[in-house]
Amino acid sequence: MYKVTASTDGTKRIDFDEGYVSVIIPTKNDKYAVCVSCQIGCPVECKFCHTGNMGFKKNLSSEQIVDQIKAAEEIIGKPPYSVVFMGMGEPTLNFNNVIEAANNIHNEFEIAYRRITISTSCFKTISKLLNIPFNVAVSLHSPFDKVRKSLIPSTISVKSIVDFANKYHRKHPRKEFMVEYALMNGVNDSGKDIRKLFSLNWPKKTSFNFIEFNDVGNFKRTDRDTIFKFKNAAIKAGYKSFVRYSRGADISAACGMLDYK
Repeated sequence: MYKVTASTDGTKRIDFDEGYVSVIIPTKNDKYAVCVSCQIGCPVECKFCHTGNMGFKKNLSSEQIVDQIKAAEEIIGKPPYSVVFMGMGEPTLNFNNVIEAANNIHNEFEIAYRRITISTSCFKTISKLLNIPFNVAVSLHSPFDKVRKSLIPSTISVKSIVDFANKYHRKHPRKEFMVEYALMNGVNDSGKDIRKLFSLNWPKKTSFNFIEFNDVGNFKRTDRDTIFKFKNAAIKAGYKSFVRYSRGADISAACGMLDYK
């Protein structure tokens, strides 16, 4: 069983009785994406994420993950166009269930591999993602190790992430490697951050998603002019770049705002 809450911007939050959450996000041409959870809570404890601040409860089974897509199909009346593992939890810490669920979603709902994305906060377990058929996204959030570790305490180094990106590119030369970067005022949004970020040896088929942050604790959103400075710098450096605007903040369904009841 689940409860649906609708945002004024069309986003829908699905709260399941067991305590996990998924989000339906409208996209172009009457399509939609589903942001799924793979755990209840999260053991990573990212300091800027409400889910991480609530602690870890349990891994979800592959069936519970697939149930999130079934619920979205019931609510909307058709299957999603794309699925992102960017809700509660760290996919590489529930890897077998995540990959089983992603394969079942691909087969049951006929969603192409390229439209299913597995996102990671980057642990030593990142190497598990090298051989999967799905898209891979990394949560970077700072090009500086000291800052990044203050945000994500148990992460690997930035150099290790860039090295993985290049290994991924050699293994999958036609696929884009996705970097997620939530911009926080006074934390990771300076000119110094821009210069360092694009001095790193990213493969040319890297795409950067600059995320409009949703205020959590003492971390505050940067302004849109600054977000576009990062986007334009990425384009100037020869990379694809996108801005991901906040959606569903009024119902606690936006990036970094998911919690369990």
